[in-house]
Amino acid sequence: MASIANRKIVSIAMLLTLTLIFSSSFLFASLSAAEIGGIPAGASRVIIASMFLWIVVTVSGVGLVKGPVLWRYAALYGVVCMSIPNILLPWTLTYISNTTAAIYFSAIPLEVLVLARIFIKTPISFRKWIGFVAATTGLVLLALAGSKGDAGASASSLLHQGSRLDDSLLWIPHLLCIFAALCLATGGVLFQIMPPTSPISMTASALLLGNFMALPVFAFNLPTALPSLIGWVWILGSGVISMGCGMMLRGALIRREGAIFTSTNGYIVPIFTSAVAVLALGETVSTMAVLSYVLVLSGLLISRAKRGEPAPV
Repeated sequence: MASIANRKIVSIAMLLTLTLIFSSSFLFASLSAAEIGGIPAGASRVIIASMFLWIVVTVSGVGLVKGPVLWRYAALYGVVCMSIPNILLPWTLTYISNTTAAIYFSAIPLEVLVLARIFIKTPISFRKWIGFVAATTGLVLLALAGSKGDAGASASSLLHQGSRLDDSLLWIPHLLCIFAALCLATGGVLFQIMPPTSPISMTASALLLGNFMALPVFAFNLPTALPSLIGWVWILGSGVISMGCGMMLRGALIRREGAIFTSTNGYIVPIFTSAVAVLALGETVSTMAVLSYVLVLSGLLISRAKRGEPAPV
């Protein structure tokens, strides 16, 4: 009994650590963007993470994926599901709050369900459709409020830089952040249909191929000045901790406790993210953000897989 209890304590500690890493991901991306600009921060995030995971799979002996089929999946996963969302996210965070972005991303499990229904004809129960509608309503309300300049959905003044979008165009960063979340959700569908392989091996291979997008984007959007010493901490942390370590810990926890247990981190990431953003960036949390999160959380709980069913993560 003691060993079972100790195992559960370790698993809970891993879950909380994963939640902290994913929550800090938005902060690292925001502060990196404040140092070198949103687009360069996003591209460097992919480049650094790819180098870190390549070293990990090489040293550990896991290696990269093998065979043309898996490499084709890695190319699609790397460009669409890794490079595009991670390049977009830091730029959107110069306009929208960390809390808002975390709420958009918290709906990814439900987006996986719908994308799987569209592309691989996976059946969805009526209960899960209700959950999806509730969560989507929350996202739409938050995006509409943000596009109208809601202070609680806007980025901290610490991140305002260079020329700003006209107020009539504030819907663009909200739409692109939701699109970035959809790209990540697409990765969940790809993992369901690709041949079985090591998640770390696939992620490392995909990120290396994702550099075919990240490197040119960085080259054409070079920072105008070198980052400060603390800026290097944010930039390296964004790639190594947020993406590299986060992906490895997520995979380890899935193997240890399963997808359903691991997916619960998505329910509490917005709360942690909001707390960190309020303390570190001086963000405010609006009533609309709270209402939106309640709707998304309700949708997730309504549609949560029954015992024994796989849950999207």
